[in-house]
Parts: sequence; structure tokens; C-alpha cells
Amino acid sequence: MIKEIKMPSAGQTTDQATVGTWNVKIGDKVNRGDILLEAETDKATLPVESFAAGIVIDILAQEGDTVDAGDVLCVVGDESDKVSYKRESSASAAPEAASAAPAAEEEEDEYQPIMKGAKPAPAPAPAKKEEAAPAAPAPEAPKAAPAPFKWSGDVKAMPNAKKFARENNVDLSKVVPANGSLIKRQDVETYLKNLVDFDSYTSETMTRMRKAIGRSMLASVSTIPQCQVTTVVDMTGPMALKEKAMDIFGVKLSYNDIMAKAIAATAKEFRLICSRLEGEELKVFNHANIGIAVGLDGALVVPVTKGVDVLPLRELALKNKENITKAREGKLLPTDMGTGSCTISNMGMFDVESFTSIINPPESCIFSVGSIVTKPFWDGSQFVPRPLCNITATYDHRIMDGSYMAKALKKFKVFMENPSLLLLQD
Repeated sequence: MIKEIKMPSAGQTTDQATVGTWNVKIGDKVNRGDILLEAETDKATLPVESFAAGIVIDILAQEGDTVDAGDVLCVVGDESDKVSYKRESSASAAPEAASAAPAAEEEEDEYQPIMKGAKPAPAPAPAKKEEAAPAAPAPEAPKAAPAPFKWSGDVKAMPNAKKFARENNVDLSKVVPANGSLIKRQDVETYLKNLVDFDSYTSETMTRMRKAIGRSMLASVSTIPQCQVTTVVDMTGPMALKEKAMDIFGVKLSYNDIMAKAIAATAKEFRLICSRLEGEELKVFNHANIGIAVGLDGALVVPVTKGVDVLPLRELALKNKENITKAREGKLLPTDMGTGSCTISNMGMFDVESFTSIINPPESCIFSVGSIVTKPFWDGSQFVPRPLCNITATYDHRIMDGSYMAKALKKFKVFMENPSLLLLQD
């Protein structure tokens, strides 16, 4: 039985994909689960599997073609299907060939009337043996004399300099003579070489990923009332935990791992920070599914780790590291993205002290993390140097109010500054 292999859905952020490399050709035998081809989506490379075993009868999408979800990519069947499929193709082509035959005959019979009752077209007159004399070429229109170029000021220049300046539309009043008095042609040439075209530019085509990001961000700022609250976190505790992580967990811990765990702990009391507003439905998740924004060359992706609240820090660190590696290698699947309820965007490594992010719709909020800067801190009796970090939460005002987000951020700060509390939850 003939089976049509269709393009699967590529996720919530894209509806199209580009056909990449085919791993099979017509006539190859395939098994259920075999990777037939790789399709490039806006944010990742998506392997397309065969859900049937048999022979590849036909390939309908070529490498480089743009396809939508649901489009037929290829046809798989058995030997009998292969014969019937070919017969259907030739049968459909036969009527077209038959209908084309009379037209060909009409073209060959030059005396065949076009319509019933129409007079036959007269035979063409025989060509004369003598060739007609070639027509005399039309005289060229006289070239208009160039308009005299005018410049302001009393300018002294050599005649060849004036001529060259006129031909190149150069204002001699802007040319500085090398000898300080009389402008020469070389002075005009030097002026042209040093002339900078400030209106010059190069035209570049936006990638599919950038277009997808643009559509998502435009929808975010156009449809979501976004507000921000900022707090300053003393990073002494997280820095100490990060240094001892290898001894404690046997794995390298990042600040993003600690922040994700702190957000998950906060969400147990302030559940709205782990929610999604999809249309009119507000989905408040029982577990924290947190994404970490990963910057690529000219693009941005957000792989999501699910169940952060139940993952020990060691497993969370390994999962986040795996996601980041897959993102940089272009191996993220649609299931790895687009399912988060909250995102962390960290630009501290770029020496950015504070910034605000745009919500990744339909998520409820996003945390923007700045760099750690040592500043004077009043401990109640004196100023002491402390590593401080600005963290700004951008939230959807339709889902929560400012006071709710402010209280949640305060709780988040408690977990960040006392990361031992996070270990008690593992």
C-alpha cells in the first residue's frame, strides 16, 4: 500500500522548512524509523523519519525546496505499488500526448483551415533572388554639449583640471591645490580618491531565523503590556557555590543553573511566573519549564529544560549544558524549544550591567541578568566591597500585577543570596 511521507510540524514558531540532504533515493529500501532526510527550520535542523517500511517510489521535494507542514515529501510502498504508481503516472500523461498530436498535424499542414468556412491563407510570395539593399544607418543624434560646470569663489585652475573636474562633476572650490595657488589635474584626481561616499551601503538578505525572531518580537511588543521590576543581588553566595560545585556535584556549575533553580523554587509560591497565556487560556504549570537564551551568529534560540523544580542541581547543569551545545551545533529539535514558561537572558559576560528583555510569547516573564560588578555595599555599620548583579524581570501585566512580580523577585533574591536553600530542595 502506498504511503505518503509528509512534512511534520516544525514547532510553534515556524510553519515552513527547507528540504536539506536526502539520505535515500528512488528505489532504496527503508525501514520504519529510518531518517529519510534533514529539513532546516527557522531555528534547527529537523530529521524526518519514515513511518512505513518499503521502497522509495518517488521523491516529490528536492533539496533546497521550501515546504509547509503537511506537504508530501516522498512516497513509500512495495514492488506492486511501484508498478501501479508508474502506470498511474503514464496514464495521466497519455491523454495529454494524444491531445497534443492533432495540434502538431495542424501546424504541419499549412493549408488546414483554422475555422470551418474560413478562407485558406494565401501562399506566401516567393522570395526575390536579389537581396534588398541594406538600409542606410540612421544618423546619430548630435551629442548635447555638456552644460558648463559652475563653482563658487575665485578658483584658479589649469584648463585640463577644469575639463576633468567638469567631466567628474567636481566643485573646484573644494579642491586644495598642492602648490598652494593653481589647481592641477592631479589635485582633482587626489580629491576624488579621498572622497568618501557616506551614502554607500551593502544590501543583505535577512535569514529565515532572523525573520522568525522579528515576527515573534513584533508580536510580543505589539500585543503584550510589558512592565519591568529590577533588584540587586549580592552574588557572594552563588560565586562560592560555583567554585565548590566540582567538589560537591562533580560538574561545572553556571550562574544560569543557579538562577533557574532559584526561579523554580520561587514559582512554588508565586506560580504565575511559570505560566503561559495562549489566546484566552492561562496555563499555570505544576512544574517549572525554564528556557535559557543562547546567542548564535546572527540569531537567538531558547532551549527549554523541563521540570527544573524536581531536577537536582547536578542533573540540571548537565541538561542545560547539553541544550546549549545542541543549540550551537544547530541540532535542537522543535520539542527542545517553544514549551517554556519563563526565560533567562544573561548578558553579564558582555560587560552589560543592566538591560531589559522582550518577553518570549506566550510566556509570562523573562529575567534579564547583567554582569557582576564589585561595588561598595552598606552592611549596617560600614561600606564593604560586594559582588553585585542587576536582575530585571519583564512580565506580562495581563497575567500579574507589579506588586505580585515585585514580591516574587524579592523571594527570588532570597534564594539567590542563600543558595544553600536550593540544595535542601534537591
